[in-house]
Amino acid sequence: MHRLVVDASVLTAFFLGEEGSEDIEIVLETVLEIHAPLFWKFEVANAIWRRKEIPEEKGKGLIERIWGFPTNSETFPENAKEAFHISRKYNLPFYDSSYIAMAKQLNIPLWTLDKLQGNTAMKTGVSLWGK
Repeated sequence: MHRLVVDASVLTAFFLGEEGSEDIEIVLETVLEIHAPLFWKFEVANAIWRRKEIPEEKGKGLIERIWGFPTNSETFPENAKEAFHISRKYNLPFYDSSYIAMAKQLNIPLWTLDKLQGNTAMKTGVSLWGK
């Protein structure tokens, strides 16, 4: 696979070593270009913050890995406007809609573990990776 939009649900599972993270790692290693809106790093960092059982030093190490993880985060005003349209039309949070809008703009699949986001993506004509 050459290009893929990957959302925060997948990246959170990957960085936190959740169930299935080994499979996620294998796929991420084979993708030439991983796309995600810049705020994905903040979403994943927030998921780490919520896990109070993760010691602060380990959390800081994960944050460093996240900020070093290579993604193409280029977006355009049209992408944000499309995300707003999707948000309003399907009652989906703007940040989730932003991944869909990016996949739509680039005409590449979206990889998400979020069922609502995935269903909405398919309604907008965006294909899902693995479906």
